[in-house]
Amino acid sequence: MLPLAALVFTTLLAPTPTPPSRLLEQGEQLLQHKQYARAEAVLKQAVEADPASARAHGNLALALLPQKKVREAVDEGRLAAAFGPSSPQARYIYGLALVADGRPVEAAREFEKAVALEPDQIGPLSALAGAYAAAEDGRTEATYEKLIALKPAEPRFRASLADYLWQTNKVAQGNAVMVEALAAFPADASLLLQYGRALVLQERTADAAVALESASRLGKTDAATLSLLAGAYERAGRAQEARLTLTTAVEAYPGDAALQHDLGRLWLAEGRADEAFAHLEIAVKTQPGVARFQLDLGRALEATGRLEEAEGAYRRAVALSPGSPGAHYSLGRLLQREGKKEEAERELATHHALYERGRQAAAAANANDAAMSLAQDELDQGRPAVALTRFQSMPETAESLRGQALALQRLGRHGEAVRALEKAHALAPDDPRIELLLVAEQSRAQESK
Repeated sequence: MLPLAALVFTTLLAPTPTPPSRLLEQGEQLLQHKQYARAEAVLKQAVEADPASARAHGNLALALLPQKKVREAVDEGRLAAAFGPSSPQARYIYGLALVADGRPVEAAREFEKAVALEPDQIGPLSALAGAYAAAEDGRTEATYEKLIALKPAEPRFRASLADYLWQTNKVAQGNAVMVEALAAFPADASLLLQYGRALVLQERTADAAVALESASRLGKTDAATLSLLAGAYERAGRAQEARLTLTTAVEAYPGDAALQHDLGRLWLAEGRADEAFAHLEIAVKTQPGVARFQLDLGRALEATGRLEEAEGAYRRAVALSPGSPGAHYSLGRLLQREGKKEEAERELATHHALYERGRQAAAAANANDAAMSLAQDELDQGRPAVALTRFQSMPETAESLRGQALALQRLGRHGEAVRALEKAHALAPDDPRIELLLVAEQSRAQESK
């Protein structure tokens, strides 16, 4: 048995537990400084010290969400709501976790409870509108309108309402909301960019160019916006403005391969292969693994008489995209020109086989017009998830991939939409709808990062 002096000494050396309230304060400070992993560690201690604390569970959920620990965040959010049923913050946090878990209907129920407890708090009401929109709930418009009434000086709620209306195929209503928003906030570059993108998707390229011009003048001069503006100019028949925009863009972003390619492609279309080559060479050096960059570089080289180098570029395009009829055709035609008859015939036969396969796939899709129409109807009626499944069940044609992209875009999955459109563009490189839609989705994907 230890003597009394030793017991006292041991007691003095034993660490004093940090009070739960202090742990909560530390965790919240770390959250404010976005030190999520450290906040998680501290808040787990707070939960252990006081397992019934709604505040501790809720804050822990907030620390877990940015770390993509969604399942754990949902569990902590559920406990926060269970221990704090009359706490609007606990309900709100649980709803945020459910949104992250892809459960908008359940999230909406939690946000409804938070709003009922604090009707004029913008955060829960805004989250409720977003959850309703994701769940395709008929109360979405009214909720956004309430937000606009509560915060008339906030353009973002008008923008969200317009976007929801466009996504649910209420195009005229969405345009009207955006026109009103721009009347109230004429110098808001983000609104102008959003409207320009929407007009591109509506194939109103002349109007889109006007909106995007204004966005650019007001400071939206990132590479994606300039690329979209140039594409709108080009489709509106304003080739000189498109070229000038891209020239400005490549000066500002010389390392952007897509911009360099677009400018080179425009010069090539005007028969100015020398000017085209300089930009296409940069595009290929920056991103050598893109088939269409290699293909256009080959065309520029061929046009300037550099046939051996052109052949190399065409071969690289074929290797990168063996299913592209255009790459095989360009290589086969050049090989004919060089007198390499047997190899030329093989490449042209491959082109013909791929072209015929594509024609048959398109014919099969046309024969299945009812399925395509049904998928489009599902999309128009605000059921993008169902439409996506239908489009994915069809043969991969430019049109079915375009349909997939539109559905993915409405689901907010912009990166996947870009990938679908890149495949569609490879199958139909001369379809302006697909090309411009691709540029618009690249802009959205960049903004959502």
